[in-house]
Amino acid sequence: MSATTDAEFLRLLKKDVDYFTRATERFETLIPSVCAPVQDQWRLQAQARKNFALDLEILLDKAEQCVDPSLQGTQNNKKSQDSASC
Repeated sequence: MSATTDAEFLRLLKKDVDYFTRATERFETLIPSVCAPVQDQWRLQAQARKNFALDLEILLDKAEQCVDPSLQGTQNNKKSQDSASC
């Protein structure tokens, strides 16, 4: 893969992560507004989008490390900071 192709892949992947994160937030915001029988389906849809966004984030982290191996240390630091804040 060329650097241009790598950059385009990463850009699209980041865009997908943002899209599914926003979709999850939107579904979760709207759940109380729908009738009770539909709420369970909306919760399932929100969870599916959340899971997919997490999968995309993992893929994005791995792709960034492949493109720039120096990011591996920063990703580990970010993850340890995230887990420390939980």
